[in-house]
Amino acid sequence: IMKPTGFDSFKSLKGQTDLPSGEEQRKFRRTVYTHDDWKKHRSQDRFFYYIAAIFKSGVYKNLGREVSWTVAVATFVVGYNIIANEYTDFGGVTHTVPFLGDVLPKLSLPLNLFTTTSPSLGLLLVFRTNTSYKRWDEARKNWGMNINH
Repeated sequence: IMKPTGFDSFKSLKGQTDLPSGEEQRKFRRTVYTHDDWKKHRSQDRFFYYIAAIFKSGVYKNLGREVSWTVAVATFVVGYNIIANEYTDFGGVTHTVPFLGDVLPKLSLPLNLFTTTSPSLGLLLVFRTNTSYKRWDEARKNWGMNINH
């Protein structure tokens, strides 16, 4: 019997992506990376598995409501400003709205808020990136010591 490859081999993913999130997932985690794990990681079908697992991930479950709420509010503000005021399309053409233009105010935020907080956010991202690189580099060195000795 030949092993399925290509599009016919991701039919069995349904049961693999139904893992619990958070602390309930701890019993399914492995501490040793085996050869079978490596073969699964390097499989040509891993992308289908990852796409199927996106909506089951703990990060998506924990942040889904906040991201959905932010997208809904941003969509409302953009839609409101298009209906109530003038807007510029992707071609650079400005369209004016003949009705409600003077009645409804334009929704906007002051740029000072973003100007004052952007340096601290930039530093935070740099520190997190440096920390993650240090962790990766130390793991790489430890892995190399295990393999070479």
